[in-house]
Amino acid sequence: MAATMHLSPLVSASAIFLTPERTKPKTIVNNDTSPPNGSFGNCKTMDELKQLHCDITKKGLNHRISSMTELIAKGAEMGTSESLDYARRAFELFKEDEASIGTLFMYNSLMRGYSSAGLGFEAISVYVQMLVLGITPDKYTFPFVLSGCAKAEAFREGIQLHGAVVRMGLERDLFIGNSLIHFYAECGELDSARKVFDEMPERNVVSWTSLICCYARRELPKEAVSLFFKMVAAGVEPNAVTMVCVISACAKLNDLELGEKIRAYVQESGVKLNAFMVNALVDMYLKCRAIDDAKRLFDQCADKNLVLCNTMMSNYVDRGLAREALSIFDEMLRGGPQPDRVTLLSVISACSQLGDSLSGRCCHSYALRNGLEGFYNISNAMIDMYMRFGKQEMACKIFDRMPKKTVVSWNSLISGFIRNGDVESAWKMFNEMPERDLVSWNTMIGALVEESMFEEAIELFRDMQSKGMKADRVTMVEVASACGYLGALDLAKWAHAYIKKNEIQCDMLLGTALVDMFARCGNSQSAMQVFNNMPRRDVSAWTAAIGAMAMEGNGERAMELFDEMLNQGVKPDRVVFVALLTAFSHGGSVEQGQKLFDSMKEVHGITPEIVHYGCMVDLLGRAGMLKEASDLIKSMPMEPNDVIWGSFLAACRTHKNVEMAAYAAESVKELAPQKSGIHILLSNIYASAGKWNDVAKVRLHLKEKGISKVPGTSLIEVDGMINEFMCSDDSHPKQSQISSMLEEINSRLRNAGHVPELGNVLLDVDEHEKEYFLSRHSEKLAIAFGLISTGQGMPIRIVKNLRTCSDCHSFAKLVSRIYNREIIIRDNHRFHIFRQGLCSCSDYW
Repeated sequence: MAATMHLSPLVSASAIFLTPERTKPKTIVNNDTSPPNGSFGNCKTMDELKQLHCDITKKGLNHRISSMTELIAKGAEMGTSESLDYARRAFELFKEDEASIGTLFMYNSLMRGYSSAGLGFEAISVYVQMLVLGITPDKYTFPFVLSGCAKAEAFREGIQLHGAVVRMGLERDLFIGNSLIHFYAECGELDSARKVFDEMPERNVVSWTSLICCYARRELPKEAVSLFFKMVAAGVEPNAVTMVCVISACAKLNDLELGEKIRAYVQESGVKLNAFMVNALVDMYLKCRAIDDAKRLFDQCADKNLVLCNTMMSNYVDRGLAREALSIFDEMLRGGPQPDRVTLLSVISACSQLGDSLSGRCCHSYALRNGLEGFYNISNAMIDMYMRFGKQEMACKIFDRMPKKTVVSWNSLISGFIRNGDVESAWKMFNEMPERDLVSWNTMIGALVEESMFEEAIELFRDMQSKGMKADRVTMVEVASACGYLGALDLAKWAHAYIKKNEIQCDMLLGTALVDMFARCGNSQSAMQVFNNMPRRDVSAWTAAIGAMAMEGNGERAMELFDEMLNQGVKPDRVVFVALLTAFSHGGSVEQGQKLFDSMKEVHGITPEIVHYGCMVDLLGRAGMLKEASDLIKSMPMEPNDVIWGSFLAACRTHKNVEMAAYAAESVKELAPQKSGIHILLSNIYASAGKWNDVAKVRLHLKEKGISKVPGTSLIEVDGMINEFMCSDDSHPKQSQISSMLEEINSRLRNAGHVPELGNVLLDVDEHEKEYFLSRHSEKLAIAFGLISTGQGMPIRIVKNLRTCSDCHSFAKLVSRIYNREIIIRDNHRFHIFRQGLCSCSDYW
């Protein structure tokens, strides 16, 4: 407790605060409690005060209590650090010279001065000293020292003062009651403040206003407005401070109608509209999006002070009205109030929004001319601004010149690098940071996820935990995304458990991320459990749940969820139709998909976009309806893109229709000359048909363009670690055991009658070589590793970046039966869940 630092070890602070009446007062020279009239009251400056003090000392009048009382009162009234120190020293010398303990009025004056100056602990110190000397406080003392406790947020000391008030029978005093309300409000103890208010036998406008302002500031605007109307009903006329607080509460509620009622009351009651009230009204109108009303009031104001201009500008920037904000700034420069750093922050943000580098440089120049660049928040804002302009070098110069680099400064620079796609520089800065906050970690983890560096993101999250930094909702959204893309179910379960254990608020965004995470990990049961436990669901949450069904080809359940969503009044968007059409495509439900596609415009008023046409081409193509798919492409109201033709080509390959593929080939070459996937697909179609000359032409085209084929990779999570395999990869530390396991598997599969589907090897080599290449596909390596690395009966989960081939599909089916293992493979189209020789896709993918 702060007050105890000023006490003798022999004196208990709690005893002093709790029992002021038990101490016996020593001899007091004069216990007058009213200030005498004297010439000290005419002093305007410290020099005048000191000169007068010198004069009365020369005349031998400095021993008079009235003179010293007036000197102390004047020093306290001036309220500067110098005047208070001077008054305190004069008081101590007076007590020493006169062998007295001073008067209660002197102590009260000092407490009032310290409290007014915001020096709460000094006010408490004076109070403690007074009690130690045996002087009993009066009803004037408590408001002063309670004000000090409020300024210092000295809650324990204030509680003890409240106890002393009750024991002295002063709790019914109006001014003390108001002081207690203010004290509790400043310390955030709203229930205690309300209790004092409710128990007051008499209340004035200050009582009501203190509590109303308390509610408004502590994010309880409804309670503030409700109390205001109770105040009016009680016949207490509000003052300007009351009106400012209640208007601010309306702004926080974004309730324009209520704000208009308050303004009408102001006009009817005759309360004079001062600058503070105008500022509050303008802020309220802007926050309620009544831009024209705010501007009208602003334009009508004859005295546009700095606070009002800053309010207009900051709200304009928040509403995306950057040009309007810059217009006010121009007015200020032409003769309005001089801009300060708050103004400049709004102006810099406006320039950033507009991408106006010229105005941004002008702001920078203004900051330099007026010495504002030294404020770290201005420098941080300019770093962010220049990064948004893509001028990283200038941002780095500002950063390097900063004498004090805060965490926000580092974060601004890192965020800028990430925004400009320079993750390497962001990573370098992150590692150089002397200290990091949660924003630092979240920014970097989010950047890694955005760059598809999912393993690195998980590793950084683990590092964050080892440093003792607790994650929040934002962190876990990114972690869930990384776990989902990796298909790492064990990590996903751990992330979900972490959220529960640390009581992280699972709002709609995080809940939706968790549904998507479990869906991508092939655990639709957990995905739906999270979804069903969400108290509120928007269209994104429903889409994630429908997507979970789509991943496993459960079109029937996907449609049931869609109907539930409509019944709950959630309006569908274009994304949810993509998820539904995907579900029908994976399940081969052509008729249902066609009906849904037709209903988009007719029933739901959503015009199909190119992505929806792509889903329909995929749906028809998978079902072997290549003619219908081709006709749909020709009838599209927009030009088909490379994704459309890619889906069509994939269907041509599945159904071995080289003629249709040749029809699509010319369009593909024009639309996506740099995309390897489509050209490789075309090459594979030719290879399947044995047209090696055409294969050579496509491969030569890729070589001439410098386009390389995306290698097939498979990921498998074992003991929380991600293992990656590539086709014919021999780099794994356990490669010898993996090779031995593959030999055993192939032997047992041959005995079971498995014949490799050599048509999947799209190279012009002999059958022996084809069989070798086929045996080294990445998912087969991952399956072999899973068998040697996990316990008997444990499921094996694999994520493949490309579509799994028919031979690997047959391979996984047989392994699931022979080794009695559940094998889950997520390729870039869907999930395949293999159990006892069968696949969940029913061999339709």
